[in-house]
Amino acid sequence: MFQTKIMIGLQALRSDPLTWLMKLITATGYYSFVATLIIAVMLGISLRKGFLLFQLFAWTGMASELCKGLFGLPRPFFVDNRVLCLESGWDSATPLHAQGATSFFALPPRSVIDAFRTQTLSFGFPSGHVSGSVAIWGGLAVFSRKRWLAWLAPIFVTLVALSRMYLGVHFLGDALGGALLGGLMLLLAWRLVGNPGSQERFFAAARLGAGAALPRLVYAAVMFILPMLLFIFSVIPAAFAGYFIGLNTAFTLILRQGPPNESASLPVRALRMLLGGLIFLFLNWALGLGIGWLHLSHAPWPVFISTGLGCFLTFWISLPLFVRLGLYKKIIQLQTAAQ
Repeated sequence: MFQTKIMIGLQALRSDPLTWLMKLITATGYYSFVATLIIAVMLGISLRKGFLLFQLFAWTGMASELCKGLFGLPRPFFVDNRVLCLESGWDSATPLHAQGATSFFALPPRSVIDAFRTQTLSFGFPSGHVSGSVAIWGGLAVFSRKRWLAWLAPIFVTLVALSRMYLGVHFLGDALGGALLGGLMLLLAWRLVGNPGSQERFFAAARLGAGAALPRLVYAAVMFILPMLLFIFSVIPAAFAGYFIGLNTAFTLILRQGPPNESASLPVRALRMLLGGLIFLFLNWALGLGIGWLHLSHAPWPVFISTGLGCFLTFWISLPLFVRLGLYKKIIQLQTAAQ
């Protein structure tokens, strides 16, 4: 599972169009794409289902980062200079040649693992892209209860896994580990919030209002305190922590104020998706431009603040705007009309 023969074989098929396609597929695993997709689900389909999907993806990502640090295994392009790193942004220079595992169930040599741990590169096992794709596409199938999504999810996951191996940044073992981790997180989500009753208890705690104190304390700890500690101790990246806490803050405030009525025609839902995605992309572009102008784009706290603020403002701006445009109706207005 940690041999380099598979990556070398896949890269033997290399061509510019295929590399472009693989980079496009692998881009679906990055935070910006996932955040845009989840915002589209929240604004176009259901705020609550989109938020549950986001929680599944986020906690899968955090579990993946914890596992990477725990196992500390290298990436293929480091252990064998015959494997090309076809994804930009990596320092792939290595003096090692054919230092992958010698058998299917073996690991690379210990000296190679120790050498990789001295680098500034992230560890390879498990693949965060693969675990995240299981969470996203599997979560969509679970929370929407659409059978066609359940059939498509394994196809999307397989394509992401192939793209990561083709680009030379993950072993087969990394991909399989990511699929296992994503599957376990998906099963846990289904057991905890897979039915309407458990979902309602979760959202009751999310309102942070009157009621039992323990669920509210657990919600606040899991949604805000724990991820902040993971960020402070460099377990999760700044951008990831920013998206997570920013969206959690926005959703919690929306629930406390009362979410809008989401019933609408398909064109209206599509327009909410489009406008919400554009607002999110513009805000993150503007905030990213700002921290870049201040030469702070590589500092963790400015990145955390800019991504968190971008996610938070997307909802803080979008919902009142959509109500004014008639794309949402306030619950209070519907209740008054019914009386």
